[in-house]
Amino acid sequence: MTRDPAALALSAADADDFEPTLSADTPVVREIAHAMAETDAAHRRLRAVFAASVGLSPLEFNALMHVGERGDTTPKLLAAHLDITTGAITALTDRLVGAGLVGRTPNPNDRRSLLLSLTETGARARDTMYTQYHEAIARALQGGTGLEAGDITALLDRTAEAITATADAIEAVPVLPH
Repeated sequence: MTRDPAALALSAADADDFEPTLSADTPVVREIAHAMAETDAAHRRLRAVFAASVGLSPLEFNALMHVGERGDTTPKLLAAHLDITTGAITALTDRLVGAGLVGRTPNPNDRRSLLLSLTETGARARDTMYTQYHEAIARALQGGTGLEAGDITALLDRTAEAITATADAIEAVPVLPH
C-alpha cells in the first residue's frame, strides 16, 4: 500500500509534544499502525522462511537468534526468554546441538548448569540472516524517505518503548480478566 507522505506528516508540534497534540483516533495514527502491522507480518514471515531454510521451526530459530544475540546463556534463561518449560528447553537445545548450530559447555559459575553458545555453523546462519535482513532494509531506504536515518531510528525506538509500556500495562490489568 502506497501512502501519501504529506498526509502522514506529523507537524513539529506533534513530534515535540506528542501526547497532548495527537489523538490515538486519527488517520495518521491508524495509517502508521497499519503500516507497522504489515511490517510486523513481513518480518515474521522472513523469520519463518529463514528458519525453514536452515531446517528449524520458528521457535528453534528464535532460540538460535537469542543465543546469538546474548552470547553464552543458560538453558534456564533461554527457557524464560522463550516462555517454555525447562523440559521443553532440553528437547529444543538437543535439536539445536544435534543440528550443529549450538554447543553446550560447563558453566564455570555453576557446576550444575551448562552454557549454550553458537557454533561456527550457527554463527554463519545468524550472520546470513542478518545480512539478508539488512539488505532488505537498505532496499526499503533506497530512493530516500524524506527523513534522516536518526529520525527514523528515534521514531522506531519510541514506538517500541510505547508498545512495550502498553504490553506491561495490559499484563498488569488484563483487558478481559480471567
